[in-house]
This record gives sequence, C-alpha cells and structure tokens, in this order.
Amino acid sequence: MHDAAAHPDVALDGRLARGLDTRARLRSAALRLFAERGYAQTSTREICGEASANAAAIHYYFADKAGLYRDVYLAPILQLLEAALEAARTDAPFETVMRMSYRTFLAPLRHQDEATMQILKLHFREHADPTGLVGDEVATLVQAHLDAIVAVLCRETGAARPDDDLRRLAASLVALAADFLVNADRMRRIAPRLYDGAESIDRMTDRLTGYAVAMLEYERRRRAPGDGARRRSGAAASEVDA
Repeated sequence: MHDAAAHPDVALDGRLARGLDTRARLRSAALRLFAERGYAQTSTREICGEASANAAAIHYYFADKAGLYRDVYLAPILQLLEAALEAARTDAPFETVMRMSYRTFLAPLRHQDEATMQILKLHFREHADPTGLVGDEVATLVQAHLDAIVAVLCRETGAARPDDDLRRLAASLVALAADFLVNADRMRRIAPRLYDGAESIDRMTDRLTGYAVAMLEYERRRRAPGDGARRRSGAAASEVDA
C-alpha cells in the first residue's frame, strides 16, 4: 500500500481531483435545481444534498449561492457569444457570416443532452423572471456581436455609417436564431419536428441563412435611389383604387 505522506505529489493530485469533482457535482446539481425551480426556490442545503457535498462547499468554491448561479448561468452563454462574435468579425461574404453565426448559436441543439436542455431552460427562466445576478458580461458581448453584424451590413449595403435601420436589421437577424435557441424547451413541445436531431438543426441553420439573405436584399432595395418615391407612389395608387 502506498504511503501518501511519502508521496506528496500523489496526495496533492488526489486532493485536486476530489476538489474538481466536488465543484463539478455542485455545478450539475445547481443547474438542475435552478432550471427546474428557479433561483429563489432553491436552497444551498438542497444543492449540497443533491451533490453529496459538505454544507460549506458552496462557500468554499463559489463564495455563495449567487456566485454559484452566476457560474452555472454565465459559463455556457459567454462561450457561445464569444464564438458568435468571432464568426461575425470576418471579411467573409454576408451569407457565410450569417451561416457561421447561426451554426454557432444553434450548435447546442444538435445533441440536446439533458445538461444542454437544463441550460436552455435556465436561460428561458432568467429571461422571463430576471434574478438581477447576471451582471453586464452578457450584455457587453451581445452588444459587441450586434455591432459586428451592423458593420457587416454597412459593408454590404454601402452605408457610410451605422444607422437605426441597420441596427433594426441586425437585431432581427440575431433574434432569428436566439429566439429559436432560448425558447427551445417550450418550442419542442409545440413543434417537436423542428428540433428532431442534428439534421433538423442543420436544416434550420440553412433556412435562417436564406431568410437573412432575403432580409438584406429587401434592405438594399429599400435604400436604392428612388425606391422610397416608388413605394409612396404605389401606396397612393392603392388608396385611389380603394
């Protein structure tokens, strides 16, 4: 039998492994309970019991329940937003940029394991009933991603600078995928075939990309010289016919 005292490196590695395991169990238990019950209705005692962890473990690893919630909530969404931002900050054609962005946003839905669906349920719950614990990290990345999409739209439309219409379009383009992702738990019950495996998610990525291209084409036509006058003339003619 090995003597741990005689092998301090082995003993340290063992303690580190146990610490990482405890931290992972706390995260897993907290994710499930926060997603199912919400932040206010979940106690630290319940989380520690679910994780088979000491009652002081949350304080040791996360400072408090709020710190654990932020860790569970923020880690996956920040990773996703950083990847989406990287996809948008390229010189690739618009269609490629949007396909990459949508593929990134919808990637969690390609496998739909239990942990992924709990994360999505938690994010839907936070949107519906904000805890006030999330902070500015998500908002900062969302803004950066929107700004990157607006920059692509400026390039594609020939606009000299961003304007409100391009910001509206950018927000709409992002919302196409964000809504499909955040509302996945509810939408799977309404239209389950849309979420039926990786092939369905890839098809949704393709469709959203096509919708994005069509929306950009509309904005290009709307900005074309004389287009506003033609549309006003058409509206006036319709009123006369009526």
